[in-house]
Formats: sequence, C-alpha cells, structure tokens
Amino acid sequence: MKKLWSVLLLGALSMLFAEVFSGASTLWFLDPWGLLLAYPLYLGHAIFFLNVAFLWKKTSPRQLYFFGMLFGLYEALITKVLWFGYPASTGPMVGYFFGVAWGEFLTLVLFYHPIMSFVVPIFVYELLSGDVLPGHERFVQKNRKTLLLVMILVVMGASFQSNGAKYDLVRSVGSMGGSILIVVLLHVLSKGKNLQSLILGKKELAIVLIYLCALYGVTTAFIFPERLPKMVLPYVLIFIWYLVALGLLWADRFAPTSVSLNRTVFSQKELGIFALLVVGATVVCSLVSQVSYGVLLVMFISLMGAGVILFSWSVFSLMKQRISLGSL
Repeated sequence: MKKLWSVLLLGALSMLFAEVFSGASTLWFLDPWGLLLAYPLYLGHAIFFLNVAFLWKKTSPRQLYFFGMLFGLYEALITKVLWFGYPASTGPMVGYFFGVAWGEFLTLVLFYHPIMSFVVPIFVYELLSGDVLPGHERFVQKNRKTLLLVMILVVMGASFQSNGAKYDLVRSVGSMGGSILIVVLLHVLSKGKNLQSLILGKKELAIVLIYLCALYGVTTAFIFPERLPKMVLPYVLIFIWYLVALGLLWADRFAPTSVSLNRTVFSQKELGIFALLVVGATVVCSLVSQVSYGVLLVMFISLMGAGVILFSWSVFSLMKQRISLGSL
C-alpha cells in the first residue's frame, strides 16, 4: 500500500502546483471532472515520465525539465490549448505562429508544466520523503535564492487561485486548503516512503502507458474537437517539439553526483509553514481583488519570458557541458 499512497501523493502534488496554483481548478476534489480526468491526467504523466527518467538514468533537474516539456505538450491533443487558446478564451492570447498559439506554448510547454507539473512536485516529494536525488541538493536547500523562489510561488499560487475562483473567498481558500490537506493526508498514509516507492514494475508501467494512450485518443476526439487544426502544419510543429525534447534528452549525457550542502534542506515543518502562507495569501488575494488581479497580470505576462529564458538556459548549459567534455 505504501507504493500506492506514494504514487497518489506525487499525483496530488502535481495537481496542486499545476491546476490549483494556476487557478485552472477550484475544488477539484469535489468535481467529477477533476477527480476522473484532471487528477488521473497529472498523476499518469508525472509517474510515467519519472519512471522513464529512472530507466534512462536521466534525473538531473535539467533532464527532468526536458521530460517536463514532453509532459506539457499534452496541451495540444488533449486540451487543444496550444492550437486555439485557453478553454474560456475565444482564441490565442497573443496570436498564432503557423497555427500554434505561441503565447500559450511559451508559457505552458517551456515553463509552467515542466516546472509546476513535474519538477516542483518531485522536489517537494523528495523533501517529504527525505530522499533527495543526486544533483537536486542545491535546489532544495535553504538559501536566499530558494526562499525568494518559494515566496514567488506563494504569491503566484494565491493570486491565480483567487482569480480562478472569481474572488470567492470560501471557494478559493477551500480549494487551496483542501488540496493541501489531501497532500498532508497522503503524506501521512505513505509513511516510510522514498523515491523507490515511485518505481513501477513492468506491468504497472505498461498499464500507465495504456491509460495515457487511451486518454489521448478519447480526449482528442471528444474534448473541443472543433478546435483541432484543419491544416497539417500545426500538427507537424507540435511533433517537431516532441522530437526537440527527446533530442535534448538524448544529447544530455550528464550523470548527476551528490554534492555537499552548505545549508540544510527545507524541513517538513518549514513546508508546513509555506503551506499556511499560501493559504493566508489566498485569503488576502480574495479580499483585495483589484490588487491581486494586477499582480496576476504581471506574473501571467512574465511567464512567457520565463519560458524563453529557462529553455535557452537549459540548452546553453547542455551545450556548454558537451563542449567541456569534448563531445562537440
């Protein structure tokens, strides 16, 4: 049972940071759509790509970022967002690039899903389990940079969730607080967990793969089918980005090693404090909607630039490493 609770915990963390922190889902745990589609979607992608990362021995933060790009490309076939724009919109927020909604692409594929749906949930799971992968140490230790990033996440999650709940205090706080309570419950139920608890056997991994294939097939046909491109080029561009992510993973031969920490990693108690902070910030953002909306707009626009910077930095660091190793 420990393995089951551990896998469910990773899925809940992915759901929390991806859907709740973005405001895309409110009270998802009381909604059949959230329980039967959104949560299994995030759980399935997170556990599948993490297991592939273990199989390929590519678990550095940069390599997980590239896996996260593959994760984020689900926004094409499943939700059609990369081809049309967000579900509640009437089109792309900043226009098309050869049939692809480029603003949504930069935000979701190059930043939000790699970081919020995949990398951050893995980091938090590591902190909850006390089992940190080699190469991850500097991203989960306490210093000014990581504290600043945590505070940015707190503000982003609170402002986005309150907006998604239309500044309904009960709904926004219930959604954030309820999602965190689910994480806490699964953390307790998976006592004694480690990273090995997330490793699936061949049959289990095959079941997840079959589920994902079925998910893509069904949702492509039945969720916003009218938003599927009528031309071939938009499909080709998305396929090319699958190849780009896989190519970067193939080129990235980096094998992370443990490093000595100058500071200790965040404790479970400190994670609890951060959880209380984000709930408190959600209360504030729900009460001061005009200020909160202004913060949201700044962050929303910044995410596009963050995607470009993060992807460029990842590719540059990979090239720099390959050159230093004499591989290019």
